[in-house]
Amino acid sequence: MTGVYLSGIGITHFGRHGDTALADLGVAAAHEALADAGIAYDDVGEVFTASALAPPQTGMRVALSLGHTGIPVTATESASAGGLVALRHAVWAVASGRCRIALAVGYEKTTALEPGGVVPAAVGFWDRFPPQTHYAIEAARWLYDAGCGPDVIAAVAAKSHNQARLNPFAARRSEQPVTVDDVLGARSVAEPLTKMMCHASVDGGAAVVVTADRLPRSVSVLAIEQTSWPVDPQWPQEGPVVGPPSQITMTAQRAYRAAGIEPGDVDVVSLHDMCASEEITALIAMGLTDTAGVIELARTGGLANDGLLPTNTDGGCIARGHPIGATGLAQAAEVVRQLRHEAGDRQVRDPRIGLVQAVGGGGSCAAAVLTA
Repeated sequence: MTGVYLSGIGITHFGRHGDTALADLGVAAAHEALADAGIAYDDVGEVFTASALAPPQTGMRVALSLGHTGIPVTATESASAGGLVALRHAVWAVASGRCRIALAVGYEKTTALEPGGVVPAAVGFWDRFPPQTHYAIEAARWLYDAGCGPDVIAAVAAKSHNQARLNPFAARRSEQPVTVDDVLGARSVAEPLTKMMCHASVDGGAAVVVTADRLPRSVSVLAIEQTSWPVDPQWPQEGPVVGPPSQITMTAQRAYRAAGIEPGDVDVVSLHDMCASEEITALIAMGLTDTAGVIELARTGGLANDGLLPTNTDGGCIARGHPIGATGLAQAAEVVRQLRHEAGDRQVRDPRIGLVQAVGGGGSCAAAVLTA
């Protein structure tokens, strides 16, 4: 892919926004992204919004709050992959020539949900089989196959919490450095997972401006791919709720091939980590390391910002937070910051190529390759 750029990014603080309307979270992020790009909303040709829980026409409310310009507004829903899927639509709107500037906006409020509440049509299912239960089963199996203990998962979680301490937008910012023992000693959620290994349910918004022109601080899009997997969430025994590792592998391989790169070319990674164990299995599935390699990276700090494979440099879903529709765009925004060398204390050393990956419950997966 040539001639498509991410030129503006915006993100709200991730946390509790009880008094803020859902649409206003998207509007705030969009204003910031447009200002970051130095672009007026009147120049935007299309808008793509993402949310898993929003009422109908929330995306239209976001767009109308930005301006009455009459442009197409398209709402997307792909669970946790929704933000990155919206970005894919925006990228292809520009790449196809339909418009020269597109805006992707994601937003969500999850802190008011009842335990087990995800979407009305699936409440019964998620009450019986919440996501953490799925990841706990997957984590237990991986630990058994890998022949290691839960300290490996705890090391990944501690890394993410410590990287979030450097992120002013993060929901979980510990005052003190987080240790492996802290993570292992936290309240159990579903063995072997503890609370500190699981994502933070938060409210927030994120946005990215996509342009056909390269602006002074633009980052190039080399590839952005999406796949789906025919998994029936009512029958989890037929396959993992979020799609099998083979789907993650397939999506990443398509992105690498489209970008003309190899996994070893990736300098910084932002991936979906609803639980810390998912970071481990995704790194393996995307060909960035193997089982022995990820154990070594986790235990030696190799996944930290100053490590060999910096991953989830902003704290990830675990500590940055996971406002479902906004998550994928927040991930893209973090990689843009890293490639711009604007990440402050969490800056990775000389990154050239970044990988963004998101997985949505029910079998959706997306991946993007970006370069400075």
